[in-house]
Amino acid sequence: MGVHRVTRRRGGRDALLSMLATNRIDRREFLKVMGGAGAFALLGPTLLAACAGGGDGDSLVVDNWILYIDVDDDTGDYPSVIAFEEESGLSVTYNDGAINTNEDWFAKYQPQFAAGQSIGVDVAVLTDYMAARMIRLGYVEELDKANIPNASNLADALQSPGFDPNRDYTMPWQSGFTVIGYDIDQTGRELTSLRDLLDPAFAGKVGLLEGYNDTVPFFLLMEGKDPATATVEDYVAATEPIKEAVDSGQIRQIYGNDYIDALLSGDLAVSMAWSGDIVANQEAKPSLRYTFPEEGFNLWTDNMLVPKGAANKAGAEAWMDFFYQPEIAAQVAAYVWYVTPVEGALEAVMDIDPALAEEPLIFPTPEVLANAHITRAFTEEEEEIVNEAVSAATGV
Repeated sequence: MGVHRVTRRRGGRDALLSMLATNRIDRREFLKVMGGAGAFALLGPTLLAACAGGGDGDSLVVDNWILYIDVDDDTGDYPSVIAFEEESGLSVTYNDGAINTNEDWFAKYQPQFAAGQSIGVDVAVLTDYMAARMIRLGYVEELDKANIPNASNLADALQSPGFDPNRDYTMPWQSGFTVIGYDIDQTGRELTSLRDLLDPAFAGKVGLLEGYNDTVPFFLLMEGKDPATATVEDYVAATEPIKEAVDSGQIRQIYGNDYIDALLSGDLAVSMAWSGDIVANQEAKPSLRYTFPEEGFNLWTDNMLVPKGAANKAGAEAWMDFFYQPEIAAQVAAYVWYVTPVEGALEAVMDIDPALAEEPLIFPTPEVLANAHITRAFTEEEEEIVNEAVSAATGV
């Protein structure tokens, strides 16, 4: 990857955030095994005041995707969580990996939501389409922005997504890319194309991701169709080659976050991937690679929200406020290697490692963004049609 000037890359980041906001969709996760260096910014009385009420008042439960926050590689602790506890006085139960897929998490708790019961979670991090569903069904608490003054640091382009135009219910956690990950020791060559997923040489050693938001766009892009503008009929038609690949045995399995385990164990040679996962695990398995496919690839955003009936809503808002400090946002981004939604993080990351300011997985270049695509938004009826087609094709 070439080196680009910071000013140019900053424009690239703004373009990415603009695309995410305008197209109003999608999904997930980039990790990096490197020290959680960087200074914590001290938080003033605003946070402490915000934590004064709500639920039991002294604890907070957070559900997130696996390794989606800074980790101390020596102790396994989460430095930013510890700092939040020290500043807020709250005791945090941080459920690392509680979300494997959006659909699994929703299915687990939907009966309780429908019955009007609390699920025992104060903050959950869900992808745009699932956040939209949660809001539509009335399963999310409205945020008190007086408790989140650092919301002013949210990038302009992400201020008004279609599913939450005033950010009344959600705050972005991170944005990123879905790409192709592979084990070059097994493939024997570098991969560059989406069609490498269908290479007979890799039969039975290929993984796809669960749900329409990641997988179907790849098959649309193979046919030269833009996932942001493709019709519902296009999405349904794109499930036909997916079914053929599954039925033929080309596809080993449909995965959530657990695809990375299959790559590490050698069960997979190639998989759709959240590219930060590959970077994070290259130390354990140096033969892992990722590529931005030449036909294009996905963009997504994950969002923090407060599930209906949360015991400590004010504490959840304090959590959001804490992670919207540029220094804290930079610290998280330096570990997870995702696109941060917090303005000022680019400048703050220079104090951690100036080289990170040149990393396109965190601050994407215009060259990367030129080939990036976003899954289109669906109505409830359209989403049901596409989900049924994907389920029929994959058996999931």
